[in-house]
Amino acid sequence: MDLRAVHGGDFFRAIGLDFRHLSRSGEVISADVLDAWFDPAPRVIETLREHLPFLVRTSPPTYAEGFVEAVAEARGLDAATILPGAGSSSLIFACLPVLIDRGARVLVLDPMYGEYAHFAASQLDANLVRHELAVGNGFAVDTDSLIRATVELAPATVLLVNPNSPTGVHWPRQEFLRWLDGVPETTLVWVDETYVDYVGAGESLETETARRRNLIVLKSMSKAYALSGLRVAYLVAPAPLYHRLALRVPPWPVGLAAQVAAVEALRDSEYYAARYQETHRLRQEVSLRLSAIPGLRVHASQANFYLAEMARARETAARLRERSIFVKEFDDSTKALSSHHLRISVKDREQNARIAEALEQFL
Repeated sequence: MDLRAVHGGDFFRAIGLDFRHLSRSGEVISADVLDAWFDPAPRVIETLREHLPFLVRTSPPTYAEGFVEAVAEARGLDAATILPGAGSSSLIFACLPVLIDRGARVLVLDPMYGEYAHFAASQLDANLVRHELAVGNGFAVDTDSLIRATVELAPATVLLVNPNSPTGVHWPRQEFLRWLDGVPETTLVWVDETYVDYVGAGESLETETARRRNLIVLKSMSKAYALSGLRVAYLVAPAPLYHRLALRVPPWPVGLAAQVAAVEALRDSEYYAARYQETHRLRQEVSLRLSAIPGLRVHASQANFYLAEMARARETAARLRERSIFVKEFDDSTKALSSHHLRISVKDREQNARIAEALEQFL
């Protein structure tokens, strides 16, 4: 078994992994990763620019206390339940081994962000069980079906992403809560909400951690706040679980520039709300254009990316790379997706048009 999960990011090879030709970034379309197409809020850029020498040379607060307090204030949470990390992956790798016993039964969705299944199986020897999402149902979670599966399989842990990746489908909060009400308290539920801001902060389950002993919510600030390069995230956990996990997170978990950028971003919710609405418009525009291509189907999404289904998807991806357009391919590790699917992130209007034009010519 491979030691590492397969991710997007091949676009950086076209720029140069030695960083000597960063100017090439304007020529490359990085639609194989789910980074925001827009820039961080102007106040983020202005603060970083004004204080950059200090931010680069200076050690950050030891436990990101200011960032934690900013999250607590913005989200209505108890700061004593928030654990910061250098991106969601750092928290996944640090925390899941504490929470999941080796060989334990772990339930995941299929399809879902591959790092979870890969990490649970390869690093924790988990007894991995996949709950398949039906393409005929638009890859939506059938709440009753998942309740039955959870009760019958009795997993020690359920790992979820909502909105889901790579489908972009959101499981409404009320339905999620209905499922949670049917899950035994002995079943740990870890939900990754990296993309929830695109459907509305009111859909988050963060505040539910205060009254559910078995719920952990992970929040990346990369994709929704345009901070992917700075690596900043946090998780929210009930007190008993928080105290177990806090022991595994090292001091200085987030760099100083990242902490400052995240705090400034949290203070400009209006800017980001406008960008999310614009993202939906851009996704709808490009989806409509692509849907007119014979043999190509665009699946509904509520996030900053979408699934495109077509024949010879891998061949198409290779031809797109020849034009410096990078999209995410899939292998046979998931039953629901195959060599007929590509995941494409929403870009700005000009880049979306380049993607659509290329696909129109190829297909």
